[in-house]
Amino acid sequence: MPIYEYRGITQKGKPVRGLLDADGFSGARDRLKGQGIYLQELRGIGGGRRKKGLSLAFLTRRSVLTSVTRQLSFLLGAAIPVDSAFEGVIDQAEDSDVKQMLVDIKEKIKEGKTVSQALSQYPEYFNAMYVSTVHAGEVSGKLDLVFDRLARMHERSQSLVSKLRSSLTYPSLMIFFAVLVVVFLISFIVPTFSKLFAEFGGVLPLPTRILIGVSNLFSSGWWAILLALGVAAVTLRRVYKSERGKRSFDSLVLRLPVIGRIVLDTFKIRFSYTLGLMLANGVGILEALENTRGVFRNIIFKNVIDGAIDRMKKGEKLSRALSHDAQFSSRGSGRPTHVFGSSFLGMINAGEAGDRLPDVLERIAASTEVDIEERVKTLTSLVEPVVILIIGLFVGFVVLSIMLPIFQVNQIFG
Repeated sequence: MPIYEYRGITQKGKPVRGLLDADGFSGARDRLKGQGIYLQELRGIGGGRRKKGLSLAFLTRRSVLTSVTRQLSFLLGAAIPVDSAFEGVIDQAEDSDVKQMLVDIKEKIKEGKTVSQALSQYPEYFNAMYVSTVHAGEVSGKLDLVFDRLARMHERSQSLVSKLRSSLTYPSLMIFFAVLVVVFLISFIVPTFSKLFAEFGGVLPLPTRILIGVSNLFSSGWWAILLALGVAAVTLRRVYKSERGKRSFDSLVLRLPVIGRIVLDTFKIRFSYTLGLMLANGVGILEALENTRGVFRNIIFKNVIDGAIDRMKKGEKLSRALSHDAQFSSRGSGRPTHVFGSSFLGMINAGEAGDRLPDVLERIAASTEVDIEERVKTLTSLVEPVVILIIGLFVGFVVLSIMLPIFQVNQIFG
């Protein structure tokens, strides 16, 4: 339904303003009149809720979730009632879809639903882990503390993603411009010289023939190359959608040198932060693991958590249940590689023994986050000279291929 912003006066003469959703202007007026509010201004600020769009993009959802959680944490920490806290967050929202979502959540809370029940109506923003943690906070009476912990976890996650993205931006730009240089040389420079060499006749050197052949392929068969790339992309997408294809792809990513280790460490960080947060707020271990599983898309990680859940249902401790996680083979060796290393499991075991598992998980995540930042910095520092070397070798090959026939011509006419 459309969302409207109103300003008016109550029967006691108190000025009020806010947001509500209604079928139309007349519906909004009737609803406010029923609440005893005399309207001074009413205007629409958005259409119906969209299922898709920029506001529901992954990165935007992450940013919105972090912002909303932090604002709710601050307002609830100031002993403001829940519905008033949502009203304050609504005033700060800029996106119309987000405003409508928050208005709907506030209305459901005023109708008697709990915060977790209202949030669960928007799973694209608030996943099962988030809702379960909020529910635990409602039961324990520490809702403000729960939102503060959720805000800190999402801020850490967003910070890690931002650091990784900024570290990879420069190498990505270098590779992009390197590809542009290669395409420009092959498509425009080389054909000019190939016409010149054809006028002299004779047998051209092997590097020159190779270069001219590649140039002709790109010049005359570019449509075939684009078609082949399109077919390959569609085929890979279909294969990835199948369970077997997804498992093979996810396993391949983990076997890649350097990149696989970064993906694995990122999983450990998100696993530790998410599970530790839920346990710290009173969520049961099995429910916490179930909701943590839903955070990930990699089928290898999902299978690891599923196996741990099955073993814990049989009475095993978490550290013991996670130790049976050999799911993929290390590259070239064929030996099983564990998702969780011995040091990780040892710290989990110590946390269980000392009844301090949430604190231990948070420390594991923090230390792993430092390690992955250093690893990414090392990777990016190595990518730059490698890209420069590849570009240099190609440009050198092009120059050599062009100069060799020129030397031959000089020898003939010299």
